[in-house]
Amino acid sequence: MATIMFYADKERKNGCLILLTFTFNNLRLRLSTGLNVPLKAWDTNDQKAKPQKDYAETNKQLREINSFLLDTYDGLFPKGSNSSKEEIKKKSLEIREAYQVFMGRKEISLENHKLTLIEYIPIFQDRYKNKVSANHIQHFNGIKTHLETFQKKTGTIVDFDTINKDFYISFTDYLKAANLKPNTIGSHIRRIKRLMNEANEDKLTSNQEHRARNFKVLKEDADTIYLNTEEIQALYKLKIDDERMRRIRDLFILNCHTGLRHSDWSKVTLNNIEDGKLFVKTQKTKEPVIIPVHPIILEIINKYGAEYRIPTNQEANRVLRWVGEYAVTKKITNGNLDKWLQIRTHTVRRSFATNAYLSGVPMLSIMQITGHKTTESFLRYIRISKLENAMKLKDHPFFNA
Repeated sequence: MATIMFYADKERKNGCLILLTFTFNNLRLRLSTGLNVPLKAWDTNDQKAKPQKDYAETNKQLREINSFLLDTYDGLFPKGSNSSKEEIKKKSLEIREAYQVFMGRKEISLENHKLTLIEYIPIFQDRYKNKVSANHIQHFNGIKTHLETFQKKTGTIVDFDTINKDFYISFTDYLKAANLKPNTIGSHIRRIKRLMNEANEDKLTSNQEHRARNFKVLKEDADTIYLNTEEIQALYKLKIDDERMRRIRDLFILNCHTGLRHSDWSKVTLNNIEDGKLFVKTQKTKEPVIIPVHPIILEIINKYGAEYRIPTNQEANRVLRWVGEYAVTKKITNGNLDKWLQIRTHTVRRSFATNAYLSGVPMLSIMQITGHKTTESFLRYIRISKLENAMKLKDHPFFNA
């Protein structure tokens, strides 16, 4: 068992340096956090600086240090493993080295320190935390958890040099047994490949087997459904008594008319609307987007006013799943009822793009909003049947000459 204790050193001009002791396997490491706070601000019992509002960033860094050390320990000492005194001492040096790298005090060096793949994940996250979205960094916690669980359940050692075809087969079988969908499994494999590429650049390993053709990213065509304009209107008119579910339904309807990803829903505000146009800088691409404002957008924004709160993606999808099931029980349309069971936050983008295309909006104009770079990728994205395509073309001069 490993425990961490933070404590304040004696006070100096710039406050007290916060130190820590990391105790595990009858061994104790004494480390510095590099953080300083006034002595009167340090709460020994709660192990953090107070008041919280003044030291939020300091306490956040302490939590990150705590998580890093415990995660590193778990990677070096899997549950149920036994280590000799010599091995414990050696691994304690590895923990100290990894901590110095994590804190930015030392460059990663293969000669001085050999990290494991699982240990490397928090270092990778810290390296890119200010370069990519927080959501992207958070996803690597998932692959870390799965690798740790896989290691414990199967007894397979997960390290840079064990990432090969056998690992790929065993790990994807484990993920399938956990009832993960192909696209989710593919995302985890993609992150392993990303970590391995980065580790190769850091000269932590020379293993290239993750680049083999059989180490492929699983993928299936997901989120294939869209709602046409009549279905969107029918869903908007559907009576839902529960306020929370009704609000999320309305946010879904609103963004069927913006085509924005869930990460940008919070930017649909009156402050970002001018002269009938919505101005948004998207989180994923960092590109500015200008979207004509459909009347229903203003209607829904004004409807909720101060209660215009955006749910998390997970919460929204849970509610949309219920809304879809409810729509089926109410037999909302005469069309394909099965599609209602599949609506999620991403359905708004496909609905927006497909409906705009079927309405005759120029493809390149839609792509300016959705962010697609090529017509090929855009045409794969929209969802129109052969009949819908024929209906769109029936009034074209070519077919009426």
